[in-house]
Order: sequence, then structure tokens, then C-alpha cells
Amino acid sequence: MTSANMYNEFVRYFERMGELYKGYTKGMERINQLYTESIKNVEKTNELYRELIKTNERMTELYKDIQKINLDWLDIFWRPWLSKEQEKRDNTQTEGEDKKH
Repeated sequence: MTSANMYNEFVRYFERMGELYKGYTKGMERINQLYTESIKNVEKTNELYRELIKTNERMTELYKDIQKINLDWLDIFWRPWLSKEQEKRDNTQTEGEDKKH
């Protein structure tokens, strides 16, 4: 093999190495792009999770408000009747005690 042939073989080898390196860099650019997209997706997921937590907190507050309204309604609606029933019981007990004496 002559020195010219050896030199040409070296040049071809060097060109193939350059092509492989270009392919490698394109692959790495794609990997970096996918990695960046995945980070953005994780950030979006975290934001959605934060919103879900806030929504759950609001739902808990709403549930507590509804419970309070229900308890207030029950108190307003049933208290007069319960008071009358308690009065009747008290009167019945005091009448029973009066009859014993």
C-alpha cells in the first residue's frame, strides 16, 4: 500500500468518524429536547396537582359550610319542638312528684 493510498484511507476513515459524530450530536440534541419536554411536563403535572389540592381544600371548606347550614337549619326547625317536648317532660315529672307528696 502506497503512502497516497494510506493517506486516502485515513481521510475516508476520518470522514466516517465525522459522520458518526454528526449522528451522535443529532441524537444528543434529540435526547436533550425530549428531556426538556419531560421537565416541562413534570412542571405542568406539579401545577395541576397544586390546583387539585387547592380544589380539595375548597371542597372541604364548602362541605363544612354546608354542614353548618344544615345544623343551623336543624336547630331553627327543631328547637321549638324540642323545647316544647322538654317542657312537657318537665311538667309531667313535676306533676308526678306532686302526686307522690
